[in-house]
Amino acid sequence: MFDSIFKTALLVEDELQLALALQIALKKMNIQVSHVSTLKEARRQFRLEVPDFILLDRSLPDGDGLQLCRELRVSRYTGMILILTASGTLEDRVQGLNAGADDYLPKPFSWEELEARVRALGRRGVIETASECLWTSDIQQLRILGPKGWMLLTPLEFKLANYLIDRSGRIVSRESLLKEVWGFTLLPRTRTVDHFLGRLRKYFELNPEEPFHFLTIRGAGYKFQK
Repeated sequence: MFDSIFKTALLVEDELQLALALQIALKKMNIQVSHVSTLKEARRQFRLEVPDFILLDRSLPDGDGLQLCRELRVSRYTGMILILTASGTLEDRVQGLNAGADDYLPKPFSWEELEARVRALGRRGVIETASECLWTSDIQQLRILGPKGWMLLTPLEFKLANYLIDRSGRIVSRESLLKEVWGFTLLPRTRTVDHFLGRLRKYFELNPEEPFHFLTIRGAGYKFQK
């Protein structure tokens, strides 16, 4: 037994004995399971509750499970989808992944393999969720969430970091930063920008000596990239 990142799951499976066994296995993983047997029932259940995780059989009485998979991805469902199928050919796996599935589990499978795949999808979900949250700014406390966690900044550090983050992927000139962040009208000869960029690298870069996020573009300016 283990605590999963997934709290709720929708199981779409028309083989009743297999569905019962899957429900027992998922409950042992501390996942609450709703079970349906058709695409129609799955759509209805999905409107009632959006699950964290979906186990979706391909061969259902009213169609191919990949049809539902595509619909969910078009509707911007971001949960994990694990396809169950009696056919494990390369072509079938490619079709499933192209339809938006996160993983593919051919029948028959062992419960150990099911648990391992759910664990792997859970880890992937944690990473993707964390990645989406990076570079969140908290203006009230002058802090930014980066790869090393929340970092408290001075007002000027916070202003500079947000100015660059808001222009992610674009080169910003030294002159623009001195005008917009520091408020200079007459531009002095100073290494202030480089000094502050060095601070941001220490706060946010995993290796400040080889920065990935806060970059100096020689002869052009500075750039932030996620």
